[in-house]
Amino acid sequence: MRPGILEEMTIDDVRTLESNVCVFPIGSTEPHGPVLPYGTDSFQVEAASYGGTVRANELGGRVLCFPTQRVSLNNNFHAFPFACRVQVRTFMSILVDLVDMCAAEGVGPFVFVNGHGGNPYVIRAVQRDLAARDGIFTFLISTLQCADPELRNTLWENQSDHAGEEETSMALHLRPDLVWHEKIVDHPRHGPVVDVVNEFKPDFVRPWHLYIPESAGGDAPKASADKGERALSSSLEGMGRFLPGLSQAPDTATFPY
Repeated sequence: MRPGILEEMTIDDVRTLESNVCVFPIGSTEPHGPVLPYGTDSFQVEAASYGGTVRANELGGRVLCFPTQRVSLNNNFHAFPFACRVQVRTFMSILVDLVDMCAAEGVGPFVFVNGHGGNPYVIRAVQRDLAARDGIFTFLISTLQCADPELRNTLWENQSDHAGEEETSMALHLRPDLVWHEKIVDHPRHGPVVDVVNEFKPDFVRPWHLYIPESAGGDAPKASADKGERALSSSLEGMGRFLPGLSQAPDTATFPY
């Protein structure tokens, strides 16, 4: 049993922990091209969240990590087969219900750890909604947000937002058995051809099959398991400080101020 990992604990373990921080890992099940498995996002966010929780509790935290939410928002992936998705309102309701359940147990604050690029805007909307309630405080971080900033800025030679060097490196470290090594190439990404869209850069939801027709985009040949291990280790070190810092902070009406 890893301390703080809810699905591995008994009821006695849970009661003994007396948790005061809940972590909600949010992944995705979606295509990542011909190289990486559908579970790439979930594997990464689970490794970071579970590992960070264990380290936090080793340092005196009282952190409880929920099972990974593996189906999230992929409405703009609908052209690809089995890009698992729920509707935005359903997703928001799931997150609110999780927070409400834990708040009823007297636990808080809450940390959403997001591993999928399609989720942040909606998670932030949930945070705004929950902010109207007294006593509810939520944080949002990403899988590698707690990693050393200098490392994050220098480790990746060809950054990509989907199935490129970064995610391929993480998968090579975490699940090399599911990576098709011989297919690691530079997958093309297509930008808009409408000039004013490129000039003014308005927010819009990209149709993924037009942006990256192979469901993967980016130059991945320089990916390596070593890079993935270094990124995850740095993230665990950071989360191992962030989470107990929340858990050990004074429980005041003005938290975190």
